[in-house]
Amino acid sequence: MASPDLRRQYNFGMTATGGLGLLIALAAVFIALPLKTMNVAPEWVAIQEGIKATVIFLIPYAAVGALGAAVGLSEVSSTFSDYPREAIVTRWGQYVMALNALAAVVAYLLARIYAPAETDPVVLIIAVGVGFPALIRTKFTLAKNFGGGDDVSVNLGWLYDQFQSLCKKQIDLELMTYRRAKVDQLLKRYSTVQELYDTALYALKARATLTVEEETAKRAELERIIGEKLPPELTRLELGLLTLELGGVTFVDSIALTRDAQGAAGGHETLTTDRVVKALRDLPLDKLTQKALAASNSPDVKTKITQLAEPVPGLPEVTQKASIAHYLVDKLGLDAAHAIVGDS
Repeated sequence: MASPDLRRQYNFGMTATGGLGLLIALAAVFIALPLKTMNVAPEWVAIQEGIKATVIFLIPYAAVGALGAAVGLSEVSSTFSDYPREAIVTRWGQYVMALNALAAVVAYLLARIYAPAETDPVVLIIAVGVGFPALIRTKFTLAKNFGGGDDVSVNLGWLYDQFQSLCKKQIDLELMTYRRAKVDQLLKRYSTVQELYDTALYALKARATLTVEEETAKRAELERIIGEKLPPELTRLELGLLTLELGGVTFVDSIALTRDAQGAAGGHETLTTDRVVKALRDLPLDKLTQKALAASNSPDVKTKITQLAEPVPGLPEVTQKASIAHYLVDKLGLDAAHAIVGDS
């Protein structure tokens, strides 16, 4: 069975949400129209009054439900920070958000029944929407045991913790299938360990938000994969997973699109990323660095190229050249990068 396209599901969900927002905006415009002062049929006035009364009744429930769903969404997206969009459209990710929204609505209904009549509805919405999610996740310690034994406590969050743990596991299983499908795209695109290593190293070097410690740790992981002398297929799989983690789904999809474009070209001498990178990689490192620095006026690009060209103990020169070549294609485009080859 094919893996579900979670990115497409997310885009569809965003489109549906935008459509719902448009419908709400149109309903708001319709409600705001002064139909009573206009020459319209009484039926339209009655429809307007009915819609207005329904909206006024539902707004508090929709608001508190949205706050509850937002709490669930933040839990899912923060837990699976590498794939937040994919995680929130999984079936169990939807369960987390739906449960939080439903629980908040039920809590608001109960609070509205028992709260004093003069309670400000806005205050009640905020109190329930923010306070109730915190309440059901809280463990209250009623008495501390001086002797170091068990405390007397009430753990309101135990049941929710069990549900959250179940959802976390199921979301991870769904994402595992999705990740494997994306890694397979990389493995089809690159047949050798060296190509995958170059791609993973480029993804690592191209990241702008990694701290020095994070980059060092990922670099060590990359070298560990290469140095363990595992079977080639297992090494390729690990490199593919690391590349997906570093570059993200969009990066992998762009590689797959390049492969599809090559296939559609039918073997003609079409300018592709692989052809340009290979041509640049064939140049001597000093010459490639010199030409790359001359090809751009951006100080940031020049700084990055200089960093990529610096000698690194244990790093093959061909890998350094591949990193520079990928960076040039990414920043300058295929034509400008290929022009460097022509000028050489």
